[in-house]
Amino acid sequence: MLDGNSICLKLSSKIEQAAPKKWLEKNYNEYEFQLYIVDIENFNVENFNFSGTTTLTIEEKTSNYEVTIKFENNCIASCQAKNISIANITAYNNDSAV
Repeated sequence: MLDGNSICLKLSSKIEQAAPKKWLEKNYNEYEFQLYIVDIENFNVENFNFSGTTTLTIEEKTSNYEVTIKFENNCIASCQAKNISIANITAYNNDSAV
């Protein structure tokens, strides 16, 4: 979701053994969260196609963050941001039913 010069991404991932104990006790196997990337500068997309598995890299620099999202289909989105935050972290059991 775009909002001015900010982006909100809804992301999900498989749970690893280092997850919170209550997630493991409830047999949750995935979690999702919203990543807010705020005050974006120099937004760039190569090979536009936002689908598939992603690799997210965030590097803290002197006065901002460098964010890179690589998709399995060779699409790369990158930008610099003044602030980053995470919200609405939720774990659940994905039984792969549609």
